[in-house]
Amino acid sequence: MNNELLPPWARSLPKHFTASGFVIQDGRILLVNHRKHGVWIYPGGHVEPDETTDEACLREVLEETGIHCRIVSPRDESLGEPEVVEVLHIPWMVLCERIPAGNDQPEHCHIDYAYVCEPLPGESGLLAQDTRETNGIGWFSLAELVSLELFPDFRRQTAKLLTDYPVWNVSAGNSCRR
Repeated sequence: MNNELLPPWARSLPKHFTASGFVIQDGRILLVNHRKHGVWIYPGGHVEPDETTDEACLREVLEETGIHCRIVSPRDESLGEPEVVEVLHIPWMVLCERIPAGNDQPEHCHIDYAYVCEPLPGESGLLAQDTRETNGIGWFSLAELVSLELFPDFRRQTAKLLTDYPVWNVSAGNSCRR
């Protein structure tokens, strides 16, 4: 195995696969206030056995927010083969995140597949917070993010997503799908 593909701090840590959703509508992003970390972040969590990262993303968004979504990150279905090969969505980004020890878990890495999503019609106003994992939930504009407690990298990611990538302005009909 070529461990040089990972940063030195991640090479010896256990890896957990996770999936998350940047849920965007009308220039606003759906965030949850993560109880354990005390910051606002996108909904997401561990990929379960026998589950794809696409499925995990949609399940986690629903569990943490009550919102049914669809992934708008691209996928080229022409590259698959009916009944044999299904083409999954391409994540907007894949991160290797260092997770500190806690809750009877040793320090480990999350290999996080982050997708861009949009709520299904009629879903955006039906927020249902998972109080076991979160202290709050809401839709936020780029201007409103300034006053929120965010991880520094997540602040850069949301700013980039909401400003540099107008193709992701899904509510305007500009979603990136093939």
